[in-house]
Amino acid sequence: MDTDTIFHALFRDHPDWLRELTGLPLPAGCRGSSRSLKQLEIRCDLLLEPPDPCDPLYLFEFQLYFDHSAFNRAELARQILWKGLNPRANCRRRDFRPREVEAVIIFGSRSELPSTSERHPSIRVFFIDELLEALAARVPDSPLVAALKPLNCPLPELAKDAGALYRRLREDTGLERDDREILIEIFYNLLLQRFKTKSREEIRAMIAELTPIHETRVGQELLEEGLQKGRQEGRQEGRQEGRQEGRQEGSREAITALILRMASKGRSVVEISEWTELPIEEIEKILRVGGK
Repeated sequence: MDTDTIFHALFRDHPDWLRELTGLPLPAGCRGSSRSLKQLEIRCDLLLEPPDPCDPLYLFEFQLYFDHSAFNRAELARQILWKGLNPRANCRRRDFRPREVEAVIIFGSRSELPSTSERHPSIRVFFIDELLEALAARVPDSPLVAALKPLNCPLPELAKDAGALYRRLREDTGLERDDREILIEIFYNLLLQRFKTKSREEIRAMIAELTPIHETRVGQELLEEGLQKGRQEGRQEGRQEGRQEGRQEGSREAITALILRMASKGRSVVEISEWTELPIEEIEKILRVGGK
């Protein structure tokens, strides 16, 4: 699976999620990046730089397939970074405190761990399946668990649970909108990689993804119905102001009817907001007054 870019996007701006997953003492305020080490063209998957220069840098490698070179690569990258952070002239000063680099490799499971691990005791090792299981036990509703579930979930079980996992992410009001979209995009991309024979349309059907109202036939028909009603009312008034007000009123009535209909079918406020692209507060107001 192509996971390097996925993990980089997931944890670059959210080291706190990586801290929650691994338990590593990552300081607050870390800046994440992906860096090429030009001397030997080695690229680390993720480098976290704490703001305090006394704290070590954390170099992460995500290894979800077997590779005997994983530890040698991580150790070489660590040494190159260490040398770049601590110039030779400074290292000769007795009062100089070198900045350390911690190397961490996160494997998909223990089956990907090469025997060379015994030669590199300083490199920390984690396994994503065990980390997710432990996190799920601590925080059953963790959005991180839901987003990364496709990594190691058996395909029949994943096909059955994909819709519920998607809704858990979509309806998580504890997440910022941008963070929710990042997790959903990662979840969707992982589904595509696990179900290689399915098209994007089939994946969307699997998770019962809701399409924004302006992209759906029924939504377009409802909006056009509202616009036509607005035009009729505007013509009756015979003034430009009447046409505008009538058009707005007709469209508003169509949207209100659609929101009430979705709520009657058990759709949550978050789902309705995503589908109509209206603010949650406005939808809640419409539901409170019953469309009146």
